[in-house]
Amino acid sequence: MLTAYGRQLITEKKEYEVEKDLKILVVDDTVTYRQILSKIVSGFENVELLGVASNGKIALSKIKLKNPDLVLLDVFMPEMDGLETLDQIKKEHPHIDVIMLSGMDRENANLTVKALAAGALDFIPKPRGTSVDDNIAELRTALSRLILMARTRKYSRQARGISGNNTPATPLSAPEKRIVKSAAPKKILLPETDTENLITPPSENRYSRKPERIDVVVMGVSTGGPNALQEMIPKLDGDFPVPILAVQHMPSMFTASLAARLDKASSIKVVEGEDGQLVKKGIIYIAPGGRHMIVKKDRFNNTVLGLTDALPVNSCRPSVDVLFHSVAKVYGGNVLAIILTGMGTDGVSGVAAIRRRGGYSIVQDEKTSVIWGMPGAVVEANEANEIIPLDRMASRIAGITKKRRF
Repeated sequence: MLTAYGRQLITEKKEYEVEKDLKILVVDDTVTYRQILSKIVSGFENVELLGVASNGKIALSKIKLKNPDLVLLDVFMPEMDGLETLDQIKKEHPHIDVIMLSGMDRENANLTVKALAAGALDFIPKPRGTSVDDNIAELRTALSRLILMARTRKYSRQARGISGNNTPATPLSAPEKRIVKSAAPKKILLPETDTENLITPPSENRYSRKPERIDVVVMGVSTGGPNALQEMIPKLDGDFPVPILAVQHMPSMFTASLAARLDKASSIKVVEGEDGQLVKKGIIYIAPGGRHMIVKKDRFNNTVLGLTDALPVNSCRPSVDVLFHSVAKVYGGNVLAIILTGMGTDGVSGVAAIRRRGGYSIVQDEKTSVIWGMPGAVVEANEANEIIPLDRMASRIAGITKKRRF
C-alpha cells in the first residue's frame, strides 16, 4: 500500500515522468508454463511482457538488454536454477523485483524459503489441481495481487526520484524510533471469529504505558517476512524468557521449511506449531500454513496451541488477527505484539484487542519494510506504540520483555 505521502508525491507535478507500465520477464523451463504465464501477464492492464526465457543464463542476458521491473522466476531449471539466477540478479540489478514460481513439494519448499531469505519479493506455488481452467484462474489471482504490489513499489521508487539502473530502492526516510500517540480513539470492526462486535482503543493517557509484565510475544508478518525473520530471530537469546507465537502468511509445507531454516540459524528454538502443543518459554511457534493457530487453556489450565480450519480471515489462513485475538483472551494485557513487513491489513484488529487489554505494540518502520501494508495499517489505525527499524527490533523486544518479568 502507498502512504499518504507516497500518493501525494505521485499525483503532484514532477520534473520526471512516472512509467506506467510494469515490465515483466517470465523465466521457466517448461514450455506450457511459459505460455500460460505469458498469456496471463499480457492480459493485465499497465503491464508489458518483455519476453520469456527457459533458464537462468538466458534470463540474465535478456535482463541486461531489456531491464525489466519484475522477473517471474522458476525455482527448478537446467543450466542455472532459480537460486543461482536470483543471486546474480540481486548482485547486478538490485532494483529488479523477483517472484519465485515453486512446485508444491518439500524440496521446492526448502529452495523457495532460501530464495525468500536471499531477497525474492514473494513466491507463487504452482497449482496442482486437475482442472486446467481452475489452475490458470488460481495463477491469475495470485499474480494479480503480486503485480499490484510490484507496481506500487515501482511507483514509489519513481516518486522518490530514483533512477532504475543498478540503484537499490531507498524507501522514504523514517525516524530510528517513534513513540506514537493516539488521536481520537476509533472503533474498529472485529473479524467474524470474535464474539464481540466493536473495540475501542485505549485512551491517550494509557497509550504509551507498557504492561507491568510480559508473558508472551506475538508476531505477524507477510511479504518480505522470511528475510526479516532471518535477520531478526538469530539475534534473540536461546534462553528467551517467554514464548513467541508467530504468523507468517505462507501455504502448508513452506512454513515447516521456514521454521527448520530459522531453527538451524538461531540459538532460540523455532518450531512449526502443532495442535495441543504446550506453549513454553524460549520457543518460537510458527503457525502452519493453511491453518489458523490459536492459544487456549486445556483441562489442566495449561496454555496450549490449537489449530483450526475455520474460514480465512482477511483472506488469510493462518491469520494474524485470529492468533492475536486468542492471545488477548488468554494472556490479557501481558502481551507484546509485533507487526513486521507485509501486504494488506491483517493484524490491525488483533493488535487493537491486545492493546485494549493493556498490551503493547511495535511495528516495523517503512524504511526497512519490503511492503509497509500491515505495519502501516496499524499506524493508520492509531494502534502502534512504537515504530522502529528492523535492525533494532530484536534488541527492543528483548529489552521490553526481560525488564517486565518480575
